[in-house]
Amino acid sequence: MIETLANNWQTKEGFEILFKQHYESLCGFVFGMVKDFDASEEIVQELFVRLWEKRNDIPDDISMKAYLYRAARNRTLNQIKHLEIREDFKLFNRNEMADAEQNNGNPAEMSELQRMITQAINKLPTERKKIFLMSREEGLKYKEIAEKLDISIKTVENQMGKALFTLRTELSDYLPAVIIAICIGIH
Repeated sequence: MIETLANNWQTKEGFEILFKQHYESLCGFVFGMVKDFDASEEIVQELFVRLWEKRNDIPDDISMKAYLYRAARNRTLNQIKHLEIREDFKLFNRNEMADAEQNNGNPAEMSELQRMITQAINKLPTERKKIFLMSREEGLKYKEIAEKLDISIKTVENQMGKALFTLRTELSDYLPAVIIAICIGIH
């Protein structure tokens, strides 16, 4: 009976059995990559939520165990990439603030830098610019942006990464080389 329910995971009962069979081992698998128990649980829980939401779109003839581990790996890698992008931008912002404080005595330099930043942002493609401004000016999290624009978090992450790369490239003459190297991941 339990085996039959587990094979029919699209039902509530079968899904609960699938969850109980794989939850702990998936958390352990994800923990091996992120080294954070809470983050591991969150990733696996989100994975199961998405699985339930998309249950009618997933073919019946796939190996659920293989599917779950592949999905857990992909979600984890996306999460790691997302965190790296956020950390890079935090570092970039901290350094920019320090530079701004040092240049505070020279309004002409600050005005020129602000003008260059605005020009660089305005060169971004429309949707990329919209995503960038929602994140930076409105302070929205990637998940909130994805929900508002009805796009995936992965799309938001990709667009933010491309926007930051473009801005770093456009503003390279105005930023210390060390900050640029850190922000684009050259170590």
